[in-house]
Amino acid sequence: MTDAHVMVEVAVDPATAFDLFTRDIAAWWRADRSLFGGADDQGGDLRFADGLLLQGDKEIGRVSTWEPGPRLAFSYGPPDGDPAERTDVEVRFEAVKNGGTRVVLRHGGWEKQNWAGQLAGFARHSLERMLLARLGDFLDAIGAGDLDFFEQNLTENAMLIFPGQNTYTKAQCVAAMAGHPPYVKYDLADPHIVHIGESTAVLTHRATVMHEQNEKPRSIVVTSVLVHQDGDWRLALNQWTE
Repeated sequence: MTDAHVMVEVAVDPATAFDLFTRDIAAWWRADRSLFGGADDQGGDLRFADGLLLQGDKEIGRVSTWEPGPRLAFSYGPPDGDPAERTDVEVRFEAVKNGGTRVVLRHGGWEKQNWAGQLAGFARHSLERMLLARLGDFLDAIGAGDLDFFEQNLTENAMLIFPGQNTYTKAQCVAAMAGHPPYVKYDLADPHIVHIGESTAVLTHRATVMHEQNEKPRSIVVTSVLVHQDGDWRLALNQWTE
């Protein structure tokens, strides 16, 4: 019997990667790619709680190492299997030079390679969380009136498109930000991400937004294209649709 050995790099720091792996496991785990060869969706979502790995209310593993940032280790087995026959999983979160994390997973005594698909889902989820946080940086910059942030973090040919045929180039956007009121409400929902190669991502979400000059909140759909340039994700397109 061989060991499964899988790795993936994500664009977040080790502490964040550890948090996303553990706290958000129900969000990135693919039930149709069960490690046991069937579907996990009949047993409920996976979660770590009180030193256990649970599927719904059933214990499928026990945590032996919980070191937020560098290392996680736990046992793993079918919900109705013998705990003595569970196999051991170790996950290491190693910092890499670009500020990201190499996630290295070893599953002892595991011949199946389903982990590759599961870690691919984890990588997508991590990128989505990071890009949403990146959009939050733009909202913070609006509130702070930080024109330098927009100058540095919009691509040179960036376009921003808003309802009412309002289209802005990068220079026009930077100039407009000088008098833009801060948002008092920006509730985001239903984010989705589409990868276009390794350096471009399309992120869509719904939002309810309101700033100081609005009489009532607006419901919008936002499409953003972000491009990885010079070690950071920069905004190339932002379009609002009502």
